[in-house]
Amino acid sequence: MEQAQKTFSYTARDAAGTRQSGHVRGTDQRDAMRVLREQGLFPIRMDIADGSTQPAATSRTRAATGPLNARQTTDMLVRLAKLSGRQIQSERALAIIGDGGNDAISRAARQARDRLREGAPLSQALQDTAGLNDPVTLSLINAAEVSGDMSSALSTAADIMQNRLATRRRILTGLLYPGILLIVALLSVGLIMVAIIPQFRPLVADRMELVPAMGRMVFAVSGALSALWPVIALTVIGLGLMTYIAARRGLLGAMLMRFGNRIPLIRNLVLRNQMMLLLHVLGALLSREITLSGALRVVTGSAPAGLVKTRMQDVTQQVESGTSLSLALRATGLLPRESIEMIRIGEEAGDLGGMISRTSADMRESADRDLERFLLLFQPALIVGVGLMIGVSLYALFSAIVSVNAISF
Repeated sequence: MEQAQKTFSYTARDAAGTRQSGHVRGTDQRDAMRVLREQGLFPIRMDIADGSTQPAATSRTRAATGPLNARQTTDMLVRLAKLSGRQIQSERALAIIGDGGNDAISRAARQARDRLREGAPLSQALQDTAGLNDPVTLSLINAAEVSGDMSSALSTAADIMQNRLATRRRILTGLLYPGILLIVALLSVGLIMVAIIPQFRPLVADRMELVPAMGRMVFAVSGALSALWPVIALTVIGLGLMTYIAARRGLLGAMLMRFGNRIPLIRNLVLRNQMMLLLHVLGALLSREITLSGALRVVTGSAPAGLVKTRMQDVTQQVESGTSLSLALRATGLLPRESIEMIRIGEEAGDLGGMISRTSADMRESADRDLERFLLLFQPALIVGVGLMIGVSLYALFSAIVSVNAISF
């Protein structure tokens, strides 16, 4: 039995970049977009002719409190993507993941399977039971629920989350040794200032003006630390507890992001990675027959608050008002010239989704090289800084000791 066709109003561009509007008929949004592509048009926006917008990929707003952390959620998505790639339905795949286990992933999989049986979509089931609240992943799964390409969507979502975890692990691994070295150095210098330097102060208390400037500075810092060390210790403990609580509640990443945005080098790395991720999702959505306008709304909504989100909102408005995507992205200043050229080629060749995905892959390789370069420079710079701090402290300490001996004799 043939499905009844619907009339859609559309806005699209031809190979020359000219903006066109009109109506097209199809059984659903995907079929209507196929008809337009056969006519050599690339859809920007598509609505049902009665004025209601055809369902597109939008993230759920219902809050979820699942038991899985980021690593467990990624593991669950990877396993679900592998099973879905073997043409296993989502309900059966969740049953396989949850069969026979009592760990957090197995329990979440069984609960998600039950939600599917109750009629909930996969995105909502994962959000309710596994705590999947990442807007990018939800957008991909929502889009797949419209287009039917769930296997590819899960694979892309799992790849994105694995890349995030790998990047986080590389940063933490690269900063672990310098961080431990910095903490040990601070504790050592603090112990010297609080426990050792005060023992020499009575020897020069009445002749402090004869002590060199560096030595006087050491005695002054030592006196301040000796008087305030309980307050400093409580402050450090309090900051440690606040950091732990923020990490448990998922707020630490945002705090570090705001701090990193104040450092130009880190800010550039963060912006490049955010744009790479947004382009990756944008290309995946366009390849699933989502309109350009709808895909831009999805990636803009999933972007974290900040410069990238603001600029992508401007891009969405410009595209919907008639500007080509390449020109709108060029105005943001967030992409290199090579990336803009590739996106423009995709517009002219009618393969915008494919070229955006290729641009994202190139940006990922560039971001990986930039991260490696940053870690290679940051580690020795921090070690040199710690060495200088210890060296200056020891020089000041020994100059004070020498001056005490000279004054005593």
